[in-house]
Amino acid sequence: MSKVKYSIAISSEILGDGAPVPLQGNLGTSLQTASELGFNAFEYHIRDPQNIDAKELAALCEKYGMTLAAIGTGLEYSLNGNVFTSPKAAIRKRTAEKFQAFIDLASQFGACVFLGLCRGKAPGFAEREKYLDLFAQEARPLIDYARRKNVILALEPIAFYMTNLLNKTVETLDFIALKKLDGVQLLLDTHHMYIEDPSVEEAFRVSAGMTAHIHISDSDRRYPGSGRVDYAAVGRVLKETGYAGAVSVEILPYPSGVQAARYSIQWMKSVWG
Repeated sequence: MSKVKYSIAISSEILGDGAPVPLQGNLGTSLQTASELGFNAFEYHIRDPQNIDAKELAALCEKYGMTLAAIGTGLEYSLNGNVFTSPKAAIRKRTAEKFQAFIDLASQFGACVFLGLCRGKAPGFAEREKYLDLFAQEARPLIDYARRKNVILALEPIAFYMTNLLNKTVETLDFIALKKLDGVQLLLDTHHMYIEDPSVEEAFRVSAGMTAHIHISDSDRRYPGSGRVDYAAVGRVLKETGYAGAVSVEILPYPSGVQAARYSIQWMKSVWG
């Protein structure tokens, strides 16, 4: 198996202890810290892609020997209120425009772009299919745009307490196939998988070849080993399936961001070092 990228979630925004982003604030400082701990890649959670200077970002990546593996888009939902399934056409249009900007930025770094919380949620279970249809309808032009830019869109199954649209790994794979969203792959998160999937290991197996990015976070959303996810099994199945992309810690900054990152890289190196 090719060596995976040791990745970590970073944001220039100060998001606080409730956000699963261990390194927050000044980007240069965060990249230096991540590099010194042993990470070689990162996912960048961005509120506004149009405010990112790609040349400056590339220079920081080169300075600290870090690869931009993925762009996190959840802040568009949580801070900006942008959502693909809004009943308001103007919000759907604004969301699509912002995602084009995410794709433009990602194309300069070979990074994938997350399709996560911005899918929104249905008002009730009875309307799920209607909202899934709307999400697929809004996503198709972006998929074509991303394909032209050689960017992968990574759709994340997310636990029920955050959305009622696409919670389980298998249903998300089925959604991609049913709606013919060719080119979309998965972003798998062990926290959400632990809650939603009957078997985390089996979910990784059925997704082999369709997984663009992986989030490592325990059942309590903290560093691996703090909760109930069987990380020995996770390490085994990722080796078995030949996964060679980024394995990224998207965890709460507990007991501090740096300490959480340190615990996480120790686990990664115990598996792949």
